[in-house]
Amino acid sequence: MGTRFLESLLRTSEKAANIARVIRQDEHLFKLLVQEKKGSEKNPRFVQDFKTLADVLIQETIKHDIGKQFPAISGHILGEESNTFSNTLGDTITVEVQASQAATAALLSTVCRSVLCGDIQAANVLAAEVHKDISVEELDLEDSLPLLDLPLEQYGMWIDPIDSTAEYISGEELKSSQGDIYQSGLQCVTVLIGVFDRISGQPILGVVNQPFHIQHDSKWTGKCQWGVSFRDISKFSSSLHKPLEHGKEKVVVLSGSEGSSLKSQLHAAGYMVAEAAGAGYKQLCVARGDADMYVLSKGSTFRWDTCGPHAILRALGGGIVSYQKVLKEDGELEKSELSYSDNVVTEGLSPLTLHCNQEGLIAYKDRNMLIELLHVLKES
Repeated sequence: MGTRFLESLLRTSEKAANIARVIRQDEHLFKLLVQEKKGSEKNPRFVQDFKTLADVLIQETIKHDIGKQFPAISGHILGEESNTFSNTLGDTITVEVQASQAATAALLSTVCRSVLCGDIQAANVLAAEVHKDISVEELDLEDSLPLLDLPLEQYGMWIDPIDSTAEYISGEELKSSQGDIYQSGLQCVTVLIGVFDRISGQPILGVVNQPFHIQHDSKWTGKCQWGVSFRDISKFSSSLHKPLEHGKEKVVVLSGSEGSSLKSQLHAAGYMVAEAAGAGYKQLCVARGDADMYVLSKGSTFRWDTCGPHAILRALGGGIVSYQKVLKEDGELEKSELSYSDNVVTEGLSPLTLHCNQEGLIAYKDRNMLIELLHVLKES
């Protein structure tokens, strides 16, 4: 059951990546699929925070596919987006995957005069991607999947359908001066799927799909990474296994909105600082070894941003700790680890507040490097 579950997550993540690529190829269509978030849905970190039909369609596709195959977890699949989409013309559609491709196309087509600018063919193209059967061969798996026996009935799942929507919209590429890290652009866009234990709050399984990994002429190909941390099992994509290079400069990746004091602090301690868009992408940079750590001093990420990458980092021997808590706890990493359970007072809290990683975070792969960094941060 568990091995089939992981394979299904990989398949549906690739389907999600296909949808993202298909929508992004049609510039005119893409411009009509943008809605500015309002009120409680708006991320306060951004002046403009956009939701696209791609976000909603991808999220609902993942929820539909996984929920249908694995009823034990279907009632606990959570996503960043609401499934109601309104375009710039004020038209509204509730996006739900139907039982057949024709029915899903019909749903999209009912409002295609406005949402899809009268392009019924586009509705059919999107429906075809939603109902497409992804083969194992299309996943381009680097190695065989581990044998797993997961208690899905006690698990939950977080989906971030398109992390770094702003980069998905703009697509303006800027490569960082630090190695293979991109500061902005489509490379920073990720599809994030994280599975967690609802009792312990620990992340168990993570999938990070990068739909726009490499561009050949005008065509993009993606890359999918995964990790499992379950009981005594720690397995992950083989390409993530990179031995530590002793003597090389340590790289910390930050958000572009991070304050100058933290940057100065890191520079003074001998760290190279790289900036990059997308919380999922920055965590992926740590998992791949392009950066040693990702530091965020403010509460601008959410459970859907971290659950999947967190599971991968745990499989690699690392993790994600609360930035503020780990300093208060005098370096006790276990007490500072991000948790995904709801064993907190929730009355009166908005969904964004409830699911926010309010005390910032530090994502790491090597425990000793984290401890070294904590000494630097505490000294100031």
